[in-house]
Amino acid sequence: MLHIVTNLMAFGVLKGLSITMLSALLTFLMYKISLKINLPVKRYSKIQWEDIPWLYDGIARMVNRAKISMPNIYIEDNPLPTAYSFENSIVISAGLLDVLNEDEVLAVAAHEIGHLKNGDTVIFPLAKYYKYIMGGTTILTMSLVESERIRFLAGLAYLAYVLLLNKFLRSREFKADHVALRIVEVPYALKTALEELKYYEEVINGRLPLPTIRPSVKRKEEQKTSWVFVSTHPSYDERIAKIMAIVDMYRTLEI
Repeated sequence: MLHIVTNLMAFGVLKGLSITMLSALLTFLMYKISLKINLPVKRYSKIQWEDIPWLYDGIARMVNRAKISMPNIYIEDNPLPTAYSFENSIVISAGLLDVLNEDEVLAVAAHEIGHLKNGDTVIFPLAKYYKYIMGGTTILTMSLVESERIRFLAGLAYLAYVLLLNKFLRSREFKADHVALRIVEVPYALKTALEELKYYEEVINGRLPLPTIRPSVKRKEEQKTSWVFVSTHPSYDERIAKIMAIVDMYRTLEI
């Protein structure tokens, strides 16, 4: 809303509304174009049941519980342990299969199913593309408008959008975890998966000396930062704490 008001103040009602509508149209077009981009076949392999039966069956059971259609499953030729989703697809890296056990991989896949169920694979790109378009209109406003007040308002509107978007993206990660805990067969596997991934990142970043993913030493606590509002993802510790609370709540209800 602040962006719309800024456009109206800077360019008048007709031009302001036109710029706002054009921004929305360009955002939608960028999203539609992104849907037509094919994954490079040398890096991504689409799998079927016969390729990795336990993974395919596990995801099939979870999407059935989530009441969504079966997604495409891709294995990315990437040594780093990662997973993400787009459109109606889930991507799991080869590195994730190396680092985590089967229950943990399925728990990570359950998180991505949570994104699919919550519509995040549509919401996320639209919100991010609009950020780019809004950045362009903000630069345009600051270049063409002489009023310092309007230039300040334009910059403030863009900053507010970025910060609110980051907060929104962090909240969606928690929502995806919540869905995952309802559909995964071993809920605590999501907690252990995050612990393993956190430790792996610490090793890669040189914060821990041991080149192993299953250490006997006590893991360091993740350092908190006052700059959390600029992050699009919550910390591992935040997610782990919420997962433990939800699992304990479910167990209490069962009793």
